[in-house]
Amino acid sequence: MNPSQVAGRTPLAVFYFLYFGTVGITQPFLPAYLRSLNLSTSQVGLLLALSPLMSLVTPPVWGHLADRTGQIGRILTVLTVGATLCFAPLLKVDHILALLATLAAFAAFSSSITPMVDSLALNRVAQVGGSYAHLRLFGSLGFVVITTTFGLVAQRVDARIVAVPLGLLGLLALWSFTLHGRSAAGASRHPLAGFQLLRDHKDLRWMLAATCLHWMACTPYNGMLAIHVLSLGLPPSVVGLSAGMAVTAEVAAMLLYPRFADRIAPRHLLCVAFGMSALRWLGMAFVTSALPLIALALVHSMTFGIFYVASVAFMARRIPVHLRATGQGLFSAITMGIGGLVGSASSGVGYSLLGGHGLFAVAAGLEVVAALLVLQVSSPPNPSPDVAPVQAPAP
Repeated sequence: MNPSQVAGRTPLAVFYFLYFGTVGITQPFLPAYLRSLNLSTSQVGLLLALSPLMSLVTPPVWGHLADRTGQIGRILTVLTVGATLCFAPLLKVDHILALLATLAAFAAFSSSITPMVDSLALNRVAQVGGSYAHLRLFGSLGFVVITTTFGLVAQRVDARIVAVPLGLLGLLALWSFTLHGRSAAGASRHPLAGFQLLRDHKDLRWMLAATCLHWMACTPYNGMLAIHVLSLGLPPSVVGLSAGMAVTAEVAAMLLYPRFADRIAPRHLLCVAFGMSALRWLGMAFVTSALPLIALALVHSMTFGIFYVASVAFMARRIPVHLRATGQGLFSAITMGIGGLVGSASSGVGYSLLGGHGLFAVAAGLEVVAALLVLQVSSPPNPSPDVAPVQAPAP
């Protein structure tokens, strides 16, 4: 890779690092902070459901706007500034109604950041070469570095769980001004173009149904890990170490992905990822001590690492370039939106009824169904001239 290519990917790499570093604190630790405000697990589950609820609406809207105007870099700036401003009130609010309003406003912006930056990364790969997986792994590095550090430093649940992510969001908003990427403007005129794709392509429906179930199965880990760990009498550092181990494995998977991406179809990789995730959640249904719980996090290489890059590869190969941001928005709406909404809302209730171990057993069953669904996807058609692969050769 020549120096100009390295310089060209630096803004995206730093953006991924900062954004997923923020997620590395909010995802595992924010539920425990909300629980410390004397909220029930059902109320925490309701609050966590706001992000996937917004994912049903906002990513397709922002994706359509990006495809229509081509100003995807500027859209990311709007999203990050809006997310920062809306997250700040969490420093003060502690009532359930105020928390609902604050987190809903935050999710209206934050839920669209990932599909938009992924679209920008895919555009860059198509234009100058390289690998999407090698760009995206900077996000995983940010997650593992910041979540592990925070977990080791924060020995109790307090306001730092809000203050530190807020500072990172502020840096992210400033850094977003370095993103100057554009997409093919004016190509998508219909605001429901993504759902028209879903209507017309059966394989897309099978794939998104499977990823939706998979993400639903991930919500007990994503939303209830800290609560589950503390209920077992383990220290908060186990949460940080588990999340850090998980994303270290995720980074390794993304580093290796380009070596076999052209030899194994995305649908087959997804089937393996879902099967391995079923074994992971089954293990979580039985473990009670720190060491095996942290060791199971190694399977995150499949649960998220291979799952995510294979899903993006599938969408990049099946969706026309002029609908790229729209397609990523659709993936986010169905997978993180519907899957996350149902999973988050039911995790709080499920935890109250079944406990953490019972909830993870249910998650294992969902993964088996997801693996069966993705096998219904047919072999891909001959590549279309307006569809670019997720990994392009360097010029």
